[in-house]
Amino acid sequence: MAMIGAATAAAASAPARVAGAVSVKDEGYLRLVKSSGSLLIDEGSAHGTIPGKVRIRFVYDGNPAVTAQITIYGRAGSIQARASGRLSSPTSPSPSFKGTLTISGGSGRYVRAHGGGTLYGVFYRRSYAMTVQTEGTLRY
Repeated sequence: MAMIGAATAAAASAPARVAGAVSVKDEGYLRLVKSSGSLLIDEGSAHGTIPGKVRIRFVYDGNPAVTAQITIYGRAGSIQARASGRLSSPTSPSPSFKGTLTISGGSGRYVRAHGGGTLYGVFYRRSYAMTVQTEGTLRY
């Protein structure tokens, strides 16, 4: 019993792991890998605060409102986010979009990731490619 009490006291006095908070700004150049109806799946490289690979599930049904599920795969783990926004000029061949971004989890170092920010981008209708930028605060 004395050993259990000592171990518990030592664990209680150990410093707690401090969560990190980082201002992030990343950019990705994505190409279409699959589409089905109003769903487009694009992948590409991400450059910036958390470099790696990015995958976006972009839903565009002809209306100005768009939604996206985003995963960034970095060296220390992955980060998952969702976004909703609006196309600036829906009839343009390359409409830009802007919306809110909510970080909703991840893996590895980012298993408890949360936070938010803004998603910006351009959707190229001819090739279904995209350029996306994220800015915000990541807490993990």
